[in-house]
Amino acid sequence: MFPRPTPVPPPEERALVHPDVDRAFIGALVRDFYGRVRADARLGPIFAAEIQGDWNPHLEKMTDFWCSVILKNGAYSGRPVPAHVRLKQVQESDFDIWLGLFRQTAEARCPPGVAEIFIDRAERIARSLKLAMFFRLERPSAG
Repeated sequence: MFPRPTPVPPPEERALVHPDVDRAFIGALVRDFYGRVRADARLGPIFAAEIQGDWNPHLEKMTDFWCSVILKNGAYSGRPVPAHVRLKQVQESDFDIWLGLFRQTAEARCPPGVAEIFIDRAERIARSLKLAMFFRLERPSAG
């Protein structure tokens, strides 16, 4: 038989070091992005059904999340996959809308070169969540 290939680890993501990118910058980006999400005809109602009343706790949690993703500061300790898997109204195509809004926000708010880093990480996150939510192996038929 052939030898098993050695798995190649994904490239290490390093913390983004940029003089303009700190928690305040990320918090403003998060708030702008979720303002766009809330105004979106498809995504707005999905989020409104889940986040009723005060949005500030969610926005702070998402700021912590993005600080962990971008700054690698360990601010977020939640579990995003279980939180998203339980959302039965979300369709796979909703991630394209989410990514489009995120891309618009990052390109509008980020200094040159920084938007690409945010967008790349958002695309990876979306791929991971889509796999967790929608990928199912077909079971072989008995017979």
